[in-house]
Amino acid sequence: MRFDDAADAWIVGGYHSARSILRDAGWTSDPLASPTYRQAAAAVGLGELPLGRTMLLLDGPAHTRVRDSVRDVFTPSYIAQLRPAVEAIAADVIDGVATGPTFDFMTQVAQPFPIAVIAEWLGLDLPTATTLWREAPTLIRALDAAFDPASLPATASAFTALIAQFLPLAAQRRADPLDDLLSLLATDPALDLDEVVVNAILLAIAGHETTANLLGAAVIRLFDARQGRLIDDLDVDDPRLITELLRLDGPAQSILRVATEPHAIGGHVIASGEVVVVDVAAANRDPSVFDDPETFNPQRPASPPHLSFGFGVHRCIGAALAQLEVVVALDLLRRRGAQIAGPATARDSTRLRGLTSVPMIFTEGATP
Repeated sequence: MRFDDAADAWIVGGYHSARSILRDAGWTSDPLASPTYRQAAAAVGLGELPLGRTMLLLDGPAHTRVRDSVRDVFTPSYIAQLRPAVEAIAADVIDGVATGPTFDFMTQVAQPFPIAVIAEWLGLDLPTATTLWREAPTLIRALDAAFDPASLPATASAFTALIAQFLPLAAQRRADPLDDLLSLLATDPALDLDEVVVNAILLAIAGHETTANLLGAAVIRLFDARQGRLIDDLDVDDPRLITELLRLDGPAQSILRVATEPHAIGGHVIASGEVVVVDVAAANRDPSVFDDPETFNPQRPASPPHLSFGFGVHRCIGAALAQLEVVVALDLLRRRGAQIAGPATARDSTRLRGLTSVPMIFTEGATP
């Protein structure tokens, strides 16, 4: 544990300390609880973060009220029922890529696939889905806002563009609900319409980015380094495989919390209002918790759990969906004889691990 002057924050990388910060009371996920970040946001004209009214940044009863609106449809058992639909969408995306020519896996598969899944589930029309695709790269920078307040105006502009598309859809679903996720949110009497809109946007953006980044990391990790092919005998349905991928290559490299009361951690006192950055990548490699932590071991016992989806009440609600999408995509990539065709390019982000491009080819045709 150390204090980083540049970030004006405590950096915590030990597994047990990290997990207690994410689990225990006395912390908030709202960066604006920090005077430093509140002043930085005010300096660029923002008194509230774009995602401020979402379950991502709310705490206490407000967080519970919003999260409960969709909790039942994000359980592992419910998500498992969606597999046939997810497989059909994956086939549409992956089988639409020709056999032979080099293509970019990130822009042609990893990014459009999860957007197609969440757009279908939310029941988005084409203009809204198109706006989501266009604005997602900018809006996801809201997760970096505490480190780069200068990006907040562009993020707010992207958020406004999405609100313009989502608001009339949400109002329509409230009046005339359909069998989709947006209708489930819109008809919850505990949520006002603004909360429906911003949380639908959060589910769309966060689910897309988590899965796309994990898919990119997975193909680099799982494809044989010498041959550039997916290992033939890989059991993609073994949950330990995805668990180990997440431990080493989870998209979230860090999670921010602000102390709402003093805490004593590692011999240091963290005052109320001070920022802590939980170094998830370091915690997931803590040698006191994980044997041989840098080694990829799909047979590794699942306990203790990795922290790549967070921990406690703010654990990522879409974890089961993201894992299902990765399993389905990897299975189809293997059937298409996917091969890495060149060096990958990493994204520039302080908190989200991911790739912007992965050259790939398919050596096998689509299954009829």
